[in-house]
Amino acid sequence: MGDTRPTLAKMRQYAWANVVTGFFVWGIGLAGVSMMMPVMYANISETMGWTVAQTTSFMVIKSAVSALAGLFAGSLFVRFGLKQVLLPSVWAVGLATLALYFVTSLWEYYALAFVSGFASIICLVGIQLTLARWFEASLGRATGVAMMGGAAAGAVVPLATNYGLEHYGWHATSGIAGLTVLVALSLFVIFAVHEKPEDFGYTAEELDHAHAAAKGKAAPARPAGGPGPEFKDILWTKPFILLVVATAFSGAISNGINEYVPLFIEHQTDLGSTMAALGFTIVLVLSGLGKLVFGWLFDRFSTKGVAMCWALCGIAIMLAFPVSGLVTFALFTVVRGLSHGGIVVQAPILGRHIYGTRSIAQLIAILNATFHLGASAGIGLIGLAVDWTGGFTVPFIVVMVLAFVTALIGLTFKPKHWSGYRGD
Repeated sequence: MGDTRPTLAKMRQYAWANVVTGFFVWGIGLAGVSMMMPVMYANISETMGWTVAQTTSFMVIKSAVSALAGLFAGSLFVRFGLKQVLLPSVWAVGLATLALYFVTSLWEYYALAFVSGFASIICLVGIQLTLARWFEASLGRATGVAMMGGAAAGAVVPLATNYGLEHYGWHATSGIAGLTVLVALSLFVIFAVHEKPEDFGYTAEELDHAHAAAKGKAAPARPAGGPGPEFKDILWTKPFILLVVATAFSGAISNGINEYVPLFIEHQTDLGSTMAALGFTIVLVLSGLGKLVFGWLFDRFSTKGVAMCWALCGIAIMLAFPVSGLVTFALFTVVRGLSHGGIVVQAPILGRHIYGTRSIAQLIAILNATFHLGASAGIGLIGLAVDWTGGFTVPFIVVMVLAFVTALIGLTFKPKHWSGYRGD
């Protein structure tokens, strides 16, 4: 009997349909919603009478809940299937954002942060898990393209949010955003998501290496993305603990800083609120280029490329201190944007390249959970430090040092399940 499997061309269409879905889920439902909050903080604080720490605690709670939910998000996908978990989670993100329209008290604000954080991490794990199942040799690039949704949103969301604040207020702006999430994403998840190539009789290695061969390139001597160890055999080992710690630190050095970019520019420079929104826009748009650049670097250098990205986060923070005019403003926002783009792509690379695919659902979930735990701690501690010290100097110096320490930890990782690994 002949081969009854779909053609390689059809399989690549399925693979890239997942990338496109990831692009929109990330851009509209995850990054887009998160981008709104830093732009709205000043307006929320002023209209509601909350302090900076109280207002920014929305993302502290959201990140903390994401960290906790991420601990078992992988198990949910393994048990119930991708679409059965991803679709309700998309709806929950949209409804939580829409419900901000009705907020009148701090506890309601925090409750919606809880719901949004729980659903967001499940959406993120779902995207990254799908891509890790469908791509091997080009996983970094595929993930980078999908995460470009954040860059597309970054070109629109901060300035659109600023416009909404000026004309409608933060309640109505949030409501419009929630409706957009609900309407725009459901059809993509329902019709475009394909769970794994094994359902069609293929493996990711076959698809990626066949694609390379079609371009006249030699396939790797051995497909290294293989099954790998059981999760229980990884859990309490020293390399895994270091990986978890470094991933948590990366949340603080990236998302922790990003949350304060508009406030930093508005309050610590003479550039004003419009330039603060523009600076945040530049960071988010250029993160798209960072996703592509670091996606390629991760495919080429694996974990050493991730370490380079973490070091660049430290350099970006260093460049924040002299910001006063357009040149220093541009230099800071460009480097911050590029480094942030790489951070977004890291979890599938770290999980698959170091440990393979056998436990990839649990690995991606744990790495995203620890990332958000670090982001939550970073956002909260930076906010408290700003209130206590009256400025950003002390917390930014601490986070800068942490970035370089994280990069050093990253250099110790061994990507034994990456096709380019030539170690012992």
